[in-house]
Amino acid sequence: MDWQSPGELCIWFALTFNIVAGVAFALRALGNHSFEPLARRAYHVFAVSVAGASVWLYVLFFTHNYAFKYVYEYSERSQSFLYILSAFWGGQEGTYLLWLLFNAVFGYLLIRNAAQHRYWAMTVYATVNLFFLILLVRLSPFAYLGQPAADGMGLNPLLRDPWMVIHPPIMFVGYSIAALPFVIALAALIKNDFSQWNKIAFPWVAVTAAGLAAGNILGGFWAYKTLGWGGYWGWDPVENSSLVPWMVSLALLHGMILERRSGALRRTNLALSAVLFLLVVYGTFLTRSGVLQDFSVHSFTDLGITGLLVGFMLFFLVMSAGLFVFRTAHIHSGDLNFNFFGREFLLFAGMVTLLIFGLEVAIWMSLPLLTKAFGASPRAADIATYNAFAQPLSVVIAVLLAISPFANFVPFKLENWGRKLAIVSALAVMCAGLLALFASDDKAVVAVTALLAVLGLGMALWRKDWLMPLAPGLAVGLVTVVICLISGVREPLHLMFFSVAAVALVSNARLMVDFIRTKWLAAGGHITHFGFAVMIIGVLASSAFSTNQKVVLPRGEAKSAMGFQITYNGLAQKIATPNNEVLLSLDHGGTKFEGRPQLYFSERMGGLMKKPFISRALLHDTYFSPEEVKEPSDEPLILKKGEPVVVGPVTLTFLGFEIGQHTDTISSMKVTAKLESKSYDKTVSLAPARIHKTGPDGQPMMVSEPDLLVAGEQAYQVEIQSILADQGAVTLTIPGLSDPMSIDQLILDVSNKPLINLVWAGAFLILIGTITAFLRRHNDLQTQ
Repeated sequence: MDWQSPGELCIWFALTFNIVAGVAFALRALGNHSFEPLARRAYHVFAVSVAGASVWLYVLFFTHNYAFKYVYEYSERSQSFLYILSAFWGGQEGTYLLWLLFNAVFGYLLIRNAAQHRYWAMTVYATVNLFFLILLVRLSPFAYLGQPAADGMGLNPLLRDPWMVIHPPIMFVGYSIAALPFVIALAALIKNDFSQWNKIAFPWVAVTAAGLAAGNILGGFWAYKTLGWGGYWGWDPVENSSLVPWMVSLALLHGMILERRSGALRRTNLALSAVLFLLVVYGTFLTRSGVLQDFSVHSFTDLGITGLLVGFMLFFLVMSAGLFVFRTAHIHSGDLNFNFFGREFLLFAGMVTLLIFGLEVAIWMSLPLLTKAFGASPRAADIATYNAFAQPLSVVIAVLLAISPFANFVPFKLENWGRKLAIVSALAVMCAGLLALFASDDKAVVAVTALLAVLGLGMALWRKDWLMPLAPGLAVGLVTVVICLISGVREPLHLMFFSVAAVALVSNARLMVDFIRTKWLAAGGHITHFGFAVMIIGVLASSAFSTNQKVVLPRGEAKSAMGFQITYNGLAQKIATPNNEVLLSLDHGGTKFEGRPQLYFSERMGGLMKKPFISRALLHDTYFSPEEVKEPSDEPLILKKGEPVVVGPVTLTFLGFEIGQHTDTISSMKVTAKLESKSYDKTVSLAPARIHKTGPDGQPMMVSEPDLLVAGEQAYQVEIQSILADQGAVTLTIPGLSDPMSIDQLILDVSNKPLINLVWAGAFLILIGTITAFLRRHNDLQTQ
């Protein structure tokens, strides 16, 4: 601890006065009114001290004071103003200070809006802030470097993007706000007063959901436009650590709506408020303890704070569980209406589905920790594991979104409700019949779905007054299925997914427009549901039906890919120059323009960094991602065991030698090189060989036995040139593919992302809907 550093002094002032404020708020909560002025003044000093530490950190950054370790590690003199601004949260120390700064600001929301729970809520909130202050004492952004440096290392190249200037702060707003419903719930448990807790906490649950939604959306968009792998969500454990709290916050919103309507699920909602906050802390532990550093590109290394993170989790887990068990008998909840045709049940079903989704993700993202805990070798779940449950659960969500606009809170009457549901039910069975007839070879599936279609039509004919309401929904469903079939979609689950999502989109659009025109503050749920329908269509289309093509572009030679004529014109600068650009000339249907993806070697990251060029259109994006520039060379193609080598559009991996006798003669020996070839999303095995035997004249001779490699529409002969047994390697010749190069070549991955814009449009609508819900509930809180 260096008492000469104003930043350190501010941290210690904040720690001291946070404790004073917490104790004073507790004494005020116990009935001693004289402590309220002290509590408020101490909190003011705490907040000002945190703000002072933040300002001082910026002073160090902008004055390039490289005597401080954090400034040295995350900035450099040539760094632009924007990225010095974002260097504040470039590492763990700064993100904890940023989180604490938001906590200090949001504490005033509790003081102003927490009503009868204000004082106990602020007492618990002080313990939350105490954790961050202890972390900052242990892991200070104001630690000295030891020997001052002339310049810094600079911000991670991946973080030098405008979206990363705003993505982390917005995500931390969501994390920070998650503490508000938590401390309000604990205050209600301490006071044994649940009369107003829902009304007080609801707006902040909505803000938490909005903040986490915005953070996940911006993170996905940053990954899509920056990382160059062509996707926006890779089920990375760090991505999942923010997805799970978002799922729980959405589930909690549904539960709190039910509690406001009938008093049901009060215990569940109180528990979920604690679970939401604890999941944020758990995600922090996973990503910042070093547990995931071998499994995630986003994970931090262990900086010696794992014990503090675990202790914090356990402290609040025990506190929450203890209070809940102690008070559970006094928490009175109303009965949940399990009428399958009512909105209460649909809200409950949506809540449960979201929780199941979140639980599944939480379990699999914890796999490295769980396998290690049980003594096995740590491993992470692959993308296929997540998709196996995400796709069917997304269909369930789409079905609920399609049905929910037609339900209400009044008792069920077939003649009222069925008229509305007819659009969805008949559409679903009709689409099921079409799905089976066009996409399935299974006769049992055809028979069952055809029967469902007949039943659906019979239901419509039984009530002829339903035929008119059926028309719009049937039209949407039929058009959706026809478009999918014309587009080549044959997978039954995909067809069902698209058709149900289309119905959800139409059914929510009608109510969304009605509410926006009449009482827009009540439209938040419908806007959110409409956004979800739009987004899930975009997610499936852009992931399941994305196509890609890898092309090898000799400089100056035009080649065709994804409807573009592409010419590689070299590099703008040397490959070691930061932000170096690849010069592409693109021609799409006679429209010519330049593409400038980035490809450069980062000394800090120790590898090639790439940033794609994206050609945007209304219905799709074309994604140009450079992979490698191969310089002119006359060296042979050498493959070492287990090390993949890119050769044109093919990735070859040498797996090892296989030695045996040749069938022609006992005295011969056959050495086979076992190879794996990947190209155009296809993986095949190759086995070129060399046969060593004795010739007719008694002299040793060698016979080559090549194998055929098929890559796209081209076929190449793969032959062993030499065997490097002492190096565990093999030299190959592949005429037409591995010939010596006289000019440099660019290996470029070109992919098409259909309907990708629906992902961003839907996500934006979800965010708008959640903010609208907050405004409505905040307005209710202000008028109480």
